[in-house]
Amino acid sequence: MKDFLNSKLTILYGSQTGNSEDVAERIWRESKVYYFRSSMKSLDEYDISNLLIDSCVIFVCSTTGQGDVPDNMKQFWRFILRKNLSEGILAHLKYAVLGLGDSSYVKFNFTAKKLYKRLQQLGGTPIAPLGLGDDQHDLGYGAVADPWIANLWKELLILYPLPDNIIPIQDSIPVFSRWKVSSKLLDNVRDVKISQSIYYSTRKSKEFDVTVIENSRQTDHSHFQDVRLIKLRTDGQLYTAGDVIVLRPRNLPWKVKEFQEVLSSNGVNIVPDSVLTFDEKDHGIPVPEVLKYNVTFRQLCEEYFDLMSVPRRYVFNILASITDSELEKEKCKEFITTEGQEELFTYCNRPRRNIVEVLQDFPHATKNLTLDLMFEIFSPIKPREFSIASSCSWHKNEIHILMAVVKYKTKLLKQRYGLCSNYLASLEPGDMVTAWLKGGSFRFPVNNAPVIMVGPGTGFAPFRNYIYECVSQGTASVDNLILFFGCRNEAKDFHCKSELRKLHEENKLNLVCAFSRDQEKKVYVQDKIREYKSIVWNMFKKGSYIFIAGSAKSMPQDVRKAFSDVCQECGEMSEDEAEKYIAKLERENRYQTECWS
Repeated sequence: MKDFLNSKLTILYGSQTGNSEDVAERIWRESKVYYFRSSMKSLDEYDISNLLIDSCVIFVCSTTGQGDVPDNMKQFWRFILRKNLSEGILAHLKYAVLGLGDSSYVKFNFTAKKLYKRLQQLGGTPIAPLGLGDDQHDLGYGAVADPWIANLWKELLILYPLPDNIIPIQDSIPVFSRWKVSSKLLDNVRDVKISQSIYYSTRKSKEFDVTVIENSRQTDHSHFQDVRLIKLRTDGQLYTAGDVIVLRPRNLPWKVKEFQEVLSSNGVNIVPDSVLTFDEKDHGIPVPEVLKYNVTFRQLCEEYFDLMSVPRRYVFNILASITDSELEKEKCKEFITTEGQEELFTYCNRPRRNIVEVLQDFPHATKNLTLDLMFEIFSPIKPREFSIASSCSWHKNEIHILMAVVKYKTKLLKQRYGLCSNYLASLEPGDMVTAWLKGGSFRFPVNNAPVIMVGPGTGFAPFRNYIYECVSQGTASVDNLILFFGCRNEAKDFHCKSELRKLHEENKLNLVCAFSRDQEKKVYVQDKIREYKSIVWNMFKKGSYIFIAGSAKSMPQDVRKAFSDVCQECGEMSEDEAEKYIAKLERENRYQTECWS
């Protein structure tokens, strides 16, 4: 890199599952092409007083649940929304905001929209229009992020032009490692303190261990999908209806073995018990807390590197720089061009080809892989969130989760596996998992108002929590609780069938089931909502809350249309009036949706 350095650029992210962090890191890397003095941090790691000094800040932030901000930007959010901040306090600031959201949620990209507007209110000047990435797009967030980032550099170079004798780094993003990684093979690994888990030393007070009590399959063995009800023993931790449990998964042993075989077959021989240490470089990214302690390469393979992840575009930039095969270099360079994004999507994203399989396909690059570069190629394993499917007061010292085991076929010969669900499915009674609790997106009523729940499949999980909470309090009845449960077959995938039927027989729950494949004409939850329109409308009139959870494909829209039809038929509303009525319920948080892809 030339001695010239462009202006200072601060890149901040608010990320719940890691997507915003990945995009922020991409912007940080690409900034090196234009010689910016850039740094990258989460919004809560950022010293908020620097906002009064920094002249150019790029924000990448996601929205969670019902318009909530990610956990790692809550502190920043509280500050930026303070009413005592003067209107011109950020008049010196130039900024850009890219949001990542999901258009199946009502408050789509709410965080990014509000942040963009708030910075403007405080006097900031936007560099580029607000970007709103949508996970529902066929190409994912990249459909918006790619052109938005390209335009960002165009606008930044107008504000901070390069001198005439300096040109951007050509061909690709410069490859460098963010940390210096050293390894040491000890005569006796017990000579240094090695924790059983690499996360033990950095464990926060909110984290605790749960022990598996039961791991039972809820679907018939002839059914294509394996759904588990996993019961976990706690040490008295408290939670409320709507809360989620966050679990830290590990790679499956067979995947770790597969990765190590790929390395060794290509001459990359790293002793599993070698102890690694990390030193920061002057690149603006600190070593994460978890890597500041003694860790072994074996631990990284088991607990840190996400071996099931689909590689990001930048991975092929790295592979192109280290391969000694012209054919591999040409293919990698094609993948990182704008024109090659469809082919990259076809190679990686559509078949869900994981990083270990990519390394198998590019052996001339893999043989030159170093420890430093592994931390650029592999994404860290991210904790996974699950709606709690049990009641703290009814299921004493227990937390239950209802989970579909992710296994599916693509055009690749080998079956695809979800990392966390298969890890959890492999656990046996007595096994322990690290966990913590956090508030979920659902806000259930506390005033015993009527509640309508629509939960096909595992979407039923948070409702099991609320139903048993009502049972425990003695407020559960057919008059104030109705559950529209949907699945394919009564005999094959009716989750928690016996207990739901028992609650219905005891008049503690109005259970309405839609078994879509048990008759010639398919019947879905939206059809049952129309069938039970008089009951639904009566609950509407009594000020009911509506909660919808499940697949984000078409179910939320179909269910919304069904509720609109009930309003039109029973409430004698026009279509427009019905839509305005439902929109009003949404604004009042009385119509809430939680869906996933």
